[in-house]
Amino acid sequence: MVSLIFLITWGLTIYFGITLISPLWYFIVLYVLTGYLIGVFVLVLLLILLMPIMKITKNDSKLKYYLAKSAATFINIFILRAYVTSEGKENIPKKGKLTVYANHKSQTDPILLMPKFNRGLAFTPKISLYKIPILSNYMNYIGCLPIDRDDNRRTARTMIQAIKNVEKGHAMLIFPEGGIKSRDTESMVDIRGGAYKIGEKSKSDFLPITIKGATKFNNRKWWQIVKVHIVIHPVVKYEDVKDLNTLELGKKMFDIINSSIEEWLISFFFYKKIS
Repeated sequence: MVSLIFLITWGLTIYFGITLISPLWYFIVLYVLTGYLIGVFVLVLLLILLMPIMKITKNDSKLKYYLAKSAATFINIFILRAYVTSEGKENIPKKGKLTVYANHKSQTDPILLMPKFNRGLAFTPKISLYKIPILSNYMNYIGCLPIDRDDNRRTARTMIQAIKNVEKGHAMLIFPEGGIKSRDTESMVDIRGGAYKIGEKSKSDFLPITIKGATKFNNRKWWQIVKVHIVIHPVVKYEDVKDLNTLELGKKMFDIINSSIEEWLISFFFYKKIS
């Protein structure tokens, strides 16, 4: 929906510019740029108008899920210029308690993942993102909980609320490395057992996800399209890991997430060698 509204606004701006002002090529470039800005403005205005409705609806409502997914798709295509493919979407449970764990290589990772889900998905953004108007409101609306690494008490309260949300059936995305530890490799480089307490305390199932290609955002030129591939692994059932401590569980998820990256690297270098 969001992308369609943007494209219609953009197209109408170009059309009326050509028909009402001038069809000369140098004006067309201006129409394209102006249409893009007007399209973004219209979307921001739409999001502001929808805020009262989003505020009173439940976090897991279909409206919030649809709008969040639609907005994330728009951002991926027209802002981030990311071409995102995926495999394993059938592994996502449509309901029930679920915590999602993934490698973390760029600030865009939650936006890359959201359109691939068949249910609402909240995450734990850093506290600085809550200074951005509208964005902060919508993160609250979909059940996101801020992480303040300078305030342990606030982080503890966030963890408690996250556990309660997961117990209610809200899917929560967590990056267990505790931030972006390395932008030089796609692999997870750290295991933090505490990151798995949310899933452990809520007795949820665990969904490991591998994001491949997100490191390219760090060095790409402004005109380049970033290709990202998301691997959604089979769910790890709580009953199968309930006797593991958080470090053992972290190691298991670490191995699953990184195994897909290792396979990808082997395939890439083997292809390069034979070609």
